[in-house]
Amino acid sequence: MEEDDWSRIAAAGSPEADNVRRADPAHPLDFFRGRDFTGRYLLSLTAQVEGPALPDPPKLNGIDVTVERGPPSDVRLVLTLQDRSQFDIFRALCDHLMRATRNEPAGTNGPGLRLVLQRLRDWHDMLRRRRDDLLSPQEVIGLAGELLFLREQVLPRLPPLESVLSWRGAHRDEQDFAFGDWQVEVKTQLSTSDQRLMISSEAQLDATAGRLLLCHQCVATATPQRDGAFTLNSLVAGIEHALADAGDAARDAFEAALVAWGYVQRPEYDEGAWTLTLRRAYEVSEGFPCIVAAMLPAGVQNVSYEVRLSDCEPFAVDLEAAMAQAFA
Repeated sequence: MEEDDWSRIAAAGSPEADNVRRADPAHPLDFFRGRDFTGRYLLSLTAQVEGPALPDPPKLNGIDVTVERGPPSDVRLVLTLQDRSQFDIFRALCDHLMRATRNEPAGTNGPGLRLVLQRLRDWHDMLRRRRDDLLSPQEVIGLAGELLFLREQVLPRLPPLESVLSWRGAHRDEQDFAFGDWQVEVKTQLSTSDQRLMISSEAQLDATAGRLLLCHQCVATATPQRDGAFTLNSLVAGIEHALADAGDAARDAFEAALVAWGYVQRPEYDEGAWTLTLRRAYEVSEGFPCIVAAMLPAGVQNVSYEVRLSDCEPFAVDLEAAMAQAFA
């Protein structure tokens, strides 16, 4: 969405009602964008919500988040841009919320609204970290690994916008990349680390929805002047340069993903430089060493575990050949 999508809408004629239009007629949920009586930009989602009480919405700087309730179970969630200088963040947030709910069943506005509130809470936590904290060393390497895969494996094969939208790890999806019937989970670690991979949930290596690749990458510390060396900031800048002529939608989607990850350019992210030393791919198929939801007894969930890379070797595949199949 562009600023014109809001600015072309006239301010509401009275304080009692907003002037809104459907944000995306093809979206399964009833999102509306518009302007209030004072001309402020807003995004809203209306639903009938049954069951447990809704959590309180988070407080965001420059963006007012309110939940309006009416009889008997009508609820309207409204995001209102208070500070016009924060429009880029407001637009990125709106795009993020709509993408996060694009695969919800049509008309399921109630569950969709709960999901939106959870994503708003995640966004709030990430923005707070963006202001106050640096990413941990492990998070820096994890983000760098996903960006490497995006730059070297996805962008050469897909149009820019589709490439960026395929990067799902930033938005808390179970796998880092998704295109068609294929998903890719990227695990990146220092070359000196134990050859074990941490799996964060029983869904992360669940291949029931399609074909799933596990891509293992190793990086080694290097001087910034070494050929092929990169820092986190240089990876981001390189991808931004590659997207320079791709249009606002691709650039905005990339910015939204970085914000969702908790990244903002900081000089500290130029202090560590690495080179890629290894990239191996494994197809998660029958017999692969993993835990999936179907294995768990009732009541057990959110399982994390480690996988020895040596036990993955029987499932090794040629990455280039597998990617060629994924994009065929």
